[in-house]
Amino acid sequence: MKSRNISDKIVVTGGGSGGHVSCADAIITELHERYNLSDSNFLYIGGDLGLSGEKYGNSLEIRYFKDADFNKQFIRSGKLQRVFSVRSIILLFRTFLGFVDSYKILKVFRPTIIISTGGYTTVPVCMAGKILGAKIYLHEQTSTVGLSNKIVSKFSEKVFLTYTTSQKYFDKRKCIHVGCPVRKSIFSHEGKGKYIQTVNEMILNKEKYPLIYISGGGLGSHTINTAIISDLEKFLNNFQIVLQTGDSQSYKDYDNALNAISKLPEELKKRFLPVKYVDEEWIGYLYNNINAYVGRAGANTVYEIGILRIPSVFIPIPWVTHNEQEENAKILVKVGLSEIVMESSLSFETLNEALVAVLAQGRKVDEEELNRTFRTDAVQKLIDNINIK
Repeated sequence: MKSRNISDKIVVTGGGSGGHVSCADAIITELHERYNLSDSNFLYIGGDLGLSGEKYGNSLEIRYFKDADFNKQFIRSGKLQRVFSVRSIILLFRTFLGFVDSYKILKVFRPTIIISTGGYTTVPVCMAGKILGAKIYLHEQTSTVGLSNKIVSKFSEKVFLTYTTSQKYFDKRKCIHVGCPVRKSIFSHEGKGKYIQTVNEMILNKEKYPLIYISGGGLGSHTINTAIISDLEKFLNNFQIVLQTGDSQSYKDYDNALNAISKLPEELKKRFLPVKYVDEEWIGYLYNNINAYVGRAGANTVYEIGILRIPSVFIPIPWVTHNEQEENAKILVKVGLSEIVMESSLSFETLNEALVAVLAQGRKVDEEELNRTFRTDAVQKLIDNINIK
């Protein structure tokens, strides 16, 4: 399909978590394939808020899109929190500053369409855009819904759903079930970068020691990292592990993982690869060669695992709105592809038992339900339902 010129000016916004960012990435990629876009008619807006306790300007979306060559800007970002504290006041004030930043940016850019993939960054962007006359389109990735998307949905033209179960949270007249836009890189069977040789060596040995990718999401999880590192030798007696630690300057889990390697017997050292991030150059290669995934149950992660049919063990974040991650994980548990280990009971014993279960030969998986739930044409259907001129 040849790219065509458009008169609309499009903004894509979404950030705060890996799911929001990778969903935005999938939409941006599709838009650039369909239309002739430039700095004058396309803009991505993310936020600057990283992990708690770290300096502003180190958000996941800043790092994720660091080398992207499309038009992008990042606003001061806060969070809408239900718990009252000094930090919640600061974050609320930063949300107001984010609205100021958004209004200034959008008053110059003058978008006609804003596509939001969710997250706290999007509230000030969409509010400012609505005031300036833009049409707002929202994508909800989870089986539940957070406060940010509840707010944005009130003045959205359409709400695109990953799962039909989340329709009850919105005006049904606006809802369209499309599935979840996923980045094309997850389907790649080729890999690049400095870790590929190590991964290749692990792949050659995965029949004897299953290759497990463990991730706490884009920012990493100190809880999961600590659980793996503290019992690392036990895990490596049974498995090979690629551990995505994140790059927290507070916990320094990546450095702790490197230190743990030095204490391992020589035979076990080659079964462990800690990395700060798994980037687009090799995420598909890793996904398509692992025996199982272990980690958080963010909406986009669950969807990618479902599409690729990867046996998985999910460790949901326990404090998220509406128990969102556990509900996401249950979708794959129901079809037989996954198990859940609650964070409160996370240990070598519980995780090992769950991994043995999902890796068992002859385990029954409901392929028909997987095909119905995890569709691969979501991004195309989403854009088809936006009248871009």
